[in-house]
Amino acid sequence: MEIRRRGSAAVEDPAWPGSHSVLQQRLRSVSQESDELLMFAVPETDKATQEREKSPIHEAYAEGQSIGAKVIGLHDDLESWGYRNFPVITDHFNFLVYGIDLAVRSIRWFQFGFAACWLGFRLCLYAAMLLPAFVRIMLTYYHDPRIHRRIRYGPAEREYLDIYVPKEALEKGAKVPVVVAIMGGAFIIGHRGYNAQLGLRLMEFGVMTVGVDYRNFPRGCIPDMVEDVGRGVRWVFQNIERYGGDTSNVMLMGQSAGAHLAAMLLLEHGLLEAKHTAEGKEFTDNWSVKDLQAFLGISGPYHLEKLGPHLSSRGLYPGIMTHMTAGDLQGCSPEALLQNKEWQAVGSDAAALLPPLHLFHGDRDKAVPVWSSEQFATALKEAGANVILDVRKGMTHTYPVVEGPMRRHDPQVELVLPMLLGAGAEKRISDQAPLPPMAPLRILDVAGLISPF
Repeated sequence: MEIRRRGSAAVEDPAWPGSHSVLQQRLRSVSQESDELLMFAVPETDKATQEREKSPIHEAYAEGQSIGAKVIGLHDDLESWGYRNFPVITDHFNFLVYGIDLAVRSIRWFQFGFAACWLGFRLCLYAAMLLPAFVRIMLTYYHDPRIHRRIRYGPAEREYLDIYVPKEALEKGAKVPVVVAIMGGAFIIGHRGYNAQLGLRLMEFGVMTVGVDYRNFPRGCIPDMVEDVGRGVRWVFQNIERYGGDTSNVMLMGQSAGAHLAAMLLLEHGLLEAKHTAEGKEFTDNWSVKDLQAFLGISGPYHLEKLGPHLSSRGLYPGIMTHMTAGDLQGCSPEALLQNKEWQAVGSDAAALLPPLHLFHGDRDKAVPVWSSEQFATALKEAGANVILDVRKGMTHTYPVVEGPMRRHDPQVELVLPMLLGAGAEKRISDQAPLPPMAPLRILDVAGLISPF
């Protein structure tokens, strides 16, 4: 098995074969990776560490190491020690270092006109208004023993995941439903911890959540991110039963950038499966898109090329997406993939493999216009997929994941539970004792108005 550690910057390469071709090759490679990746699921005991050091992955990772690689290895070991002993300090120190690194690397890709600065000011004010609630969530995230944090699922940078384990999963022989959640963050500032509100709430209903992290730009481009998500989903099907999860009742969901990446994975993986079937070959992976109960995409940007003019109208620099996609916006757009010649050749077979698709969007979304989901839903229907378009009046980009859950109205939970639990899910939600809002409702209302999203 080849272990790749890619460079930190995403640049356009004239010899770049196209993101679609690259993704097909990488997902095929991920599907053939050795089950030695299971080593990353073992807790960091001394015995587990010794076994991992003997594994082919560790040997491939260490073979022919340069001084720079050894420094990276030392950094990883030190970071792991910090997370085991001082998780809050280590996480925030890493966030600070990442923020400085991001500013230095990407300042040339941002423009600082009045409109952009005004959006930045509103974002800071929005965060300040909701800071007490964010602190409560953060403290729970770091101290709730039900959350298994920072589990490695692969060798690349940021290939970590969190598992929110409900008490029902601890019973002998338990198998609980599983949500694989991919967070947003504009492809730049995503973190698996953003799934905390969703994961904590779903545990109350006996549902397990796996929050999958991925490389952010400029440490990686979008094909890197999709590869990470693909490896994370594969890890779930390999390992989640050991935590009490049910591999026959798994759904995939994403919000914003996470919805885009999850949709890319779903379509590319489905296409790969259909191509192998058409060629009379067996596709050897431990999961198939048809194994998923459903896909839920929330406020996703499904066509990056079409999004450019909207970003420009808001005073943002659309060219940054060219860098994120290595110059191939079409190849990194799920909607555009449906028009690809390879998809057209086996499209009906690929669409038949897809699980039921649910696209959710607020009509007051200022970050990603509602037409993104509307046009993607139309393209999916024309391709033969089973898709539901769900447009909610009055909802912004952040309401389903921030203000809504804080005021104890969680559209994500209302959508997820019927998909996994079936009939009776709505009654279980209504029977739950009402919880007090995490912040005064007036503060939440004003924050929603101030939000630049």
